[in-house]
Amino acid sequence: MRITTAPHAIEARHAHGGYSAFPIRVAPLLAMRLTVMREYAAHRNHVAVWADTAKQVHEAIAAVCFAQVARRRKYRRIASRVALNAIVAYEKAYVVTLSRDEAGHYHPEPGTEFPFAVSDIGRAAADLLGAQWSAEPGCWGVRGYLQADGENFGYTLAVTDSGVLHIETLPEAHRTDLVGVWPSDGLADIAARVADTIRELRKSD
Repeated sequence: MRITTAPHAIEARHAHGGYSAFPIRVAPLLAMRLTVMREYAAHRNHVAVWADTAKQVHEAIAAVCFAQVARRRKYRRIASRVALNAIVAYEKAYVVTLSRDEAGHYHPEPGTEFPFAVSDIGRAAADLLGAQWSAEPGCWGVRGYLQADGENFGYTLAVTDSGVLHIETLPEAHRTDLVGVWPSDGLADIAARVADTIRELRKSD
């Protein structure tokens, strides 16, 4: 059975989980993740289910923001529940409106699910690191290999089976996870995070 994940939903669920434990600290992140979902839904509001979802997500954002200002546990509990309901509604709307073939199987147009590959992130990060840096793609673009001119060591950019983007220092094979990085952050922001992490790794070497 194929598991279908709505864009931005995983990020929102992670933020919601953090909000339950640290509501004051995580509220801005949850509101931001919900805002991305609202924009996604709003661009599809010509479909009734997406219009309803956009409204529900908007109400969840308002609830989270109000709870942050009010600073009362009661309102945080309400905001948490409203936000989770909005995320679930968003996921259901996505499943209902998936691109499907005549047999009813999920079948989006090529290139529409993932607008960039891991190798694209590696190349963009190399550009940020400077002219002496280059990046080579792994097979099928699922990895990126970054290296500075004249050096006999480098960095591999890849994704774990659980979806965590990480940098592996070669040849030591020391792995550094990029926590809180998601495809919805965009190529430029992710590449900047990768480049900054490599700079920090080089300082500690």
